[in-house]
Formats: sequence, C-alpha cells, structure tokens
Amino acid sequence: MPFQKLLFKPGINKEATDYANEGGWVNSNLVRFRKGLPEKIGGWAKATSNTFKATGRALHAWVDLAGTKYLGLGTTWKYYVIDGTVFNDITPIRSTTAAGDVTFAATNGSSTITVTDTGHGAVANDFVTFSGAATLGGNITAEVLNQEY
Repeated sequence: MPFQKLLFKPGINKEATDYANEGGWVNSNLVRFRKGLPEKIGGWAKATSNTFKATGRALHAWVDLAGTKYLGLGTTWKYYVIDGTVFNDITPIRSTTAAGDVTFAATNGSSTITVTDTGHGAVANDFVTFSGAATLGGNITAEVLNQEY
C-alpha cells in the first residue's frame, strides 16, 4: 500500500464532536499552530517542591508597593500565601486553650493517642496544633505531640 498524505485542519474545534470534526483537532495540551501545522510548546516546570493540604479552589495574585509578588491560594481546608517558593499557612486560628486544659493518653502497644479537651468546638477535618506538651514516654516524644494534626 503506498503512502498517503494526511491533511489535518489547523486549530482546535471544541464545538464539534470527534466524528463531526473529521480531519480536525478537538482537544490538545501544550500545542500551538504555526503556518497551519501543529507544534509543541515547551511544557510545565515545577515552581517549587512544596505542597499544600487539600484541593486548590482559588488563586489571587498581587504585588506590594515594594514590588514583591505574592500569590494567595485557597484550598478546601487552608489558605496559603506564596512568597517566592515558600508556602505560608495564614489560616486564622479559631481558638486557643490554656495550658493544662488538654491531656494526652496512650496505651502501650496501641497506635492511638487520646486527646482530651472539653469544650473544644472542633468538627471533623478541623486542624489542631499542640505546643508545650511533654513526652508521654517511649516513642511518644514532645516532638511527636507538638505538631499540627
């Protein structure tokens, strides 16, 4: 069978179906058209190796009076301000508890740590941050307890 030249329509036609747009393109990624022919355009490069929690929902970019560029990133759980490649969690703190009002307990051999704080008001998927906790013993050190969960 001899070679046959294929002619494709330039551009992306998102209004037609795959069958109705015979000989054309209905979808693409990182493609542009020059002189009627498709051409790849670079690609994406990661700006940072940092990660954020939950699903991103909105972005807001701004520049301060000194010319510093910022990007606000709202997720389903947190709000971050990105300064360069650093993600700063600026989610407001709902409430704090006085020292001694929170107690930790653990059973030997169990992977569960029980935290008791009456009247905390937290609901599922809320974040809590502990600080000033003492070591319970064994593998449950103060470094393990004094984190965001």
